[in-house]
Amino acid sequence: MIWWYHLSALGGLNVTALLAVAIAAWLVGARCWRLALAWCLLFGAALSIAVASQMAFLGWGIGVRSLEFTGFSGHATRAAAVFPVALFLLLERRGLRRADRRRETRPGGQDRRGGSWLRAAVLAGAVLAVAVAIARVKVGAHSASEAAAGCLLGLACAGLFIARTRAARDRSPQPLLLGLLAATLLLPRADPVNSHQWLTAAALKLSGSDRVWLRNGWQPARGPYVPPCAPERRRFEVLCT
Repeated sequence: MIWWYHLSALGGLNVTALLAVAIAAWLVGARCWRLALAWCLLFGAALSIAVASQMAFLGWGIGVRSLEFTGFSGHATRAAAVFPVALFLLLERRGLRRADRRRETRPGGQDRRGGSWLRAAVLAGAVLAVAVAIARVKVGAHSASEAAAGCLLGLACAGLFIARTRAARDRSPQPLLLGLLAATLLLPRADPVNSHQWLTAAALKLSGSDRVWLRNGWQPARGPYVPPCAPERRRFEVLCT
């Protein structure tokens, strides 16, 4: 069971946010301004959809009860958006260089081997994202429909970006490699951000209610929401600081 928790943690903000920033940094370093903007917009849109869907249920009870769907899994969404793109960018420069050499010797030729490596990298990232989605179900954080929907949302984000990207050929992905290293080093140490509590606080403030909706029974909680911290650490009655 502990392996499922480790896999689930790979979708946390302390890993995926670092990788998302590293991807943007690599694109900016490669002077791919439009691609950097496209990545930020696509990743931001996917994240916003996941957040909005979860807040809709917490504050207003909007969901699909027959499917046990209360919102897109944020972990699955972020993992599916980030991992395929990160692996794609790490290997793309190698494939492009190899393609350049082949064109020099065979004009019009295509580098099938380089393309295969890129496809394998993207597939590996997608498989890892699927594993994270399954882990979210195994640890009881989400239903199967929520994890699957989040994974599909993230993969759509990654697919749209990869279809659009044309990375610069004379730059190495050092910022991305540094981001991957930082994520690896920080993963065992950093306390993951309690994003769900912030979502709950925002949903309650926007809905004007003092009770969150619960999956069990598909109805509001019997009592007002109480933040999971000591009274002296509570702010605005719904948030821990």
